[in-house]
Amino acid sequence: MVEKRPSVSSTSRAVVNMLAVVLIFAGIAAIGGLIAAIAGGFEGWAIVAGVAVIALFTGGFLAVREGARRRSLESTQVVYAPDHTDDVFDIDPNTGKRTPHRE
Repeated sequence: MVEKRPSVSSTSRAVVNMLAVVLIFAGIAAIGGLIAAIAGGFEGWAIVAGVAVIALFTGGFLAVREGARRRSLESTQVVYAPDHTDDVFDIDPNTGKRTPHRE
């Protein structure tokens, strides 16, 4: 039995998605540090934690947006023609035009 390995593009997509999750969770942890610094009266550390919160959430937002942009750019999808299951076509989602699939 041969196991199908994910392509490079799907692996890079998974890395971008995981990066977004890690950045957002790190931003949440930085909010905890910000609250602790403010409560403890450490103004300098509160500024550092505030900058970290902004940077982490911005990075997480941009990573999520990049993933959404990449998904929207996938313009062709491979479908099987209903009358012949051996013929594979690419369908342009914008125009609906069918073209024979090329590998």
